[in-house]
Amino acid sequence: MKKDIELHRPVIVARATRAETDAELLDSWVRSLTSDHSRRNFETTARRFLAGLPMGLRAATVEDVRDALAAITGNIKAEASARQYVLRVKSLLSYAQRVGYTPFNAGVVIKVRSDASHRGANLAKRIISEVEVGLLVRAARSKRDRVLLEVIYAAGLRVSEAVALTWEDVISREKGAQLSITGKGGKVRQVLLPDVVSRSLLSLRSDAGAGDPVFASRQGGSLTERAVNGMVKRTARKAGLSEAISPHWLRHAHGSHAIDRGASLPEVQNTLGHGNIATTSGYLHARPDSSSGLKLDPGVFLR
Repeated sequence: MKKDIELHRPVIVARATRAETDAELLDSWVRSLTSDHSRRNFETTARRFLAGLPMGLRAATVEDVRDALAAITGNIKAEASARQYVLRVKSLLSYAQRVGYTPFNAGVVIKVRSDASHRGANLAKRIISEVEVGLLVRAARSKRDRVLLEVIYAAGLRVSEAVALTWEDVISREKGAQLSITGKGGKVRQVLLPDVVSRSLLSLRSDAGAGDPVFASRQGGSLTERAVNGMVKRTARKAGLSEAISPHWLRHAHGSHAIDRGASLPEVQNTLGHGNIATTSGYLHARPDSSSGLKLDPGVFLR
């Protein structure tokens, strides 16, 4: 009898949060994020999601969660954007259960469809050729602009990472240079530059100090992301290329061209700083090596 009584004792769930309401839990979750950009986007999504749960997060069922998600993603045409909403909500639900605010994680049963093939289809429209990269670099109107374009392409940098570089992030090695890149979420990665790009980059330094920006504006201080975007579009126009080109297209070009030339997916993942190799695999879908159409009898098309 005593054993039966022990089996029916209530389970006490340890709590690691002071949050007593959904709003307090949301605030705790947002403050756990490392990026200001992520905090803003994640909080906006989470507030919309919680507004669709009048019963509150603790009382919500899996079905309630699905309905609330459907309400905030139903009018989003871009599949990638809707996927981001789902991933943010899953992160919130996981955090709530992990700190003991909710008894279970409803996000576990919410499936997220891989966007590798969809991402590849979109990437294919934004990958310029090696020849076009060369034309863009050669059309730069100043040495600083040329080296900036070379470094963004050679290291696969986000524009935010490029403008944030200081000379203490550039490590001179026996052959070439190494960049210490601070990426999304404050994650640091090390990227080696080709020798020819390294020489061009190091020639920019002159008497700049360790804390000075690598790519300085003419007014002093670092270039802004907006200034780099404008420079790339002006340079593309001068080179006779599409003005739709942005600095991020050079990052895409790096991923695709490196894989074409034999780089492994993990190598490209580490260089670009992708958190998930599925993101990197999008470049495989963007530039397939073969297609069943190439196996058809060419005689059918002869005129």
